[in-house]
Amino acid sequence: MRHPDGARGGLRVRGLALNAGTLVGRLARRQQALAAILILLFAACTIAITAATLKRHESTFLEATATQLARSIALERDEEGTLQRAATATLEEDAPVGVRVQILDADGREILSYPDGARPHQGWRTTRRQLTGGGWLVVAAPVATRQRALWALSLALALAAVPLLVLTTAMSQILARDALRPLSRIASQAERVTVDLPPERFGDSSDPQEIASLALAFDRLLLRLHEGLRAERHFSRDAAHELRTPLTVVSGEIEFALQDRSLAPTAREGLRHAREQARSMSDLVEALLLLQRAEPGSNGLEALRQPVNLGDLVRDLEHEIRMADAGRTSDLEVRAEDEVLVPGHATLLAAAIRNLLGNALKFTSPGQRILVRVERETGRAAVVVEDAGRGIAPEDQERVFDPFFRSAEARAAHHGFGLGLPILRRVARAHHGDVVLTKSPLGGARFTLWLPAWGSVP
Repeated sequence: MRHPDGARGGLRVRGLALNAGTLVGRLARRQQALAAILILLFAACTIAITAATLKRHESTFLEATATQLARSIALERDEEGTLQRAATATLEEDAPVGVRVQILDADGREILSYPDGARPHQGWRTTRRQLTGGGWLVVAAPVATRQRALWALSLALALAAVPLLVLTTAMSQILARDALRPLSRIASQAERVTVDLPPERFGDSSDPQEIASLALAFDRLLLRLHEGLRAERHFSRDAAHELRTPLTVVSGEIEFALQDRSLAPTAREGLRHAREQARSMSDLVEALLLLQRAEPGSNGLEALRQPVNLGDLVRDLEHEIRMADAGRTSDLEVRAEDEVLVPGHATLLAAAIRNLLGNALKFTSPGQRILVRVERETGRAAVVVEDAGRGIAPEDQERVFDPFFRSAEARAAHHGFGLGLPILRRVARAHHGDVVLTKSPLGGARFTLWLPAWGSVP
C-alpha cells in the first residue's frame, strides 16, 4: 500500500494489485502437472493390468491346449499302441494353432515335434504334461505376441495422452483464471480506494468462503486506515490553523519592536532576522494548509502548478544558509543550472529543499563537504544533496521517511521531531515526484529530489 498522495489526498492501494497472470500460470502449471501424473499413472496401471491379463490368458490357453492334447494322445495310444504313432495321429487330426509341441519319451528324448523341427527357445513360454503310459508333452507359445500387444496398447495410450494434455493445458488456464477472478476484482476495487471516500466493500455474495474471509479482512483493514488517515489529515489541518494566530502575533510584536528608534543596531538586526523567520514559518503553515486542500478539481491543486525555477530557488537558499551559518560557508558547494523549471509551489519546494540542506548541515561536522546539484534530465529535474558525513544505516534508509522516526545517532546528538523528511516526501509526491535516499560517493548520504519538468505534467 502506498503512502497517501499529498496532492490528491487519496490513498492508492496499489500493493493489493495482484499479479494475476503469474498466479494463474502457477496454478495452471500445477494442474497440468497433476493431469500429466494422473495420465501417466492411468497408462501405467492400464499396461500393468493388461500385461497381467494377457499373461494369465496365455497360461490358461497353454494349460488347456496341453490338457486337450494329452487326453487325445492317451486315447490314440490305446488304439495305436505306441506313443509316436499316437502323437502323430493326434497332431494330424487336431493340430493346435499358434503353439509348438514336443513329444518326449520317459527319458526326456524327443520323439516328435510340431511343426517339424520346431524347438522352443528363450522368448517362449512353456508348459509340460506327463502322458498316460509314460512320456512327456511340452507345449510352448511365443512371448513376442503378448509383447506386441502391449507395445500397441502403449502407443495408443501415448497418442491419446497428447490431446488430453493439450485440452488440460487450455482448461487449466480457464479454470485458474476463473478461480482467481474474485482476487482480480478485489485488486481493481483497491485501486479506486481513496482516503476521502468511505472504502467500498470488497466481498461479494458469490465469493467462496476463503475469498470472502480475505475480503472481510481487507474491509476492516482499510476502514481502520481510512479513519486513521482522515484523523491525521484533520490534525495537520487543525494544527496549522492553530499556528496561524501565534505566528501573526509574533510577527506583529516584532514589527512593533522595530519601530523603536532607540534599539541598538545588533538588536535591530536580530529582530529583522526573527521577522524573516516568522514570515517563513507563516508561509510554511499556509503551504501546509494548501497541501491539505490540494484535491483533484480544487483551486488548491492549481497552486501546485505554477512555474518554479529550481536553480534560482536553490541559489536563494544557499544565500540564506551562508548568511545564517558563516562558519560552514567553505563546506557548501552549489552547482545549479539555469532555468530548470518545474510545475509546483515555490514555498513548499523551498521548505522541502531547505530541509535537505538543514539535514546535511546538521549531520556533518565543520570541514566535511556538502555538495548540492540542480540538474535537468529528460522529462524531469532533480535536486541532489549529498555530504561527506557518517551517512545513514541501510536498515534505516527507508524508515527515515516515516513520521516521528529518528535514528539512534539523531536522538543522541540532535533535537527534532522526525517530521522533516516525511513532509519532504509528501511535498515531492504532491508534485508528482519523489525523494530517494542512497549512499554518496563522498561517504555520507545522498538525497535525490526529482520532479517532473515544466510541460511534462498535463
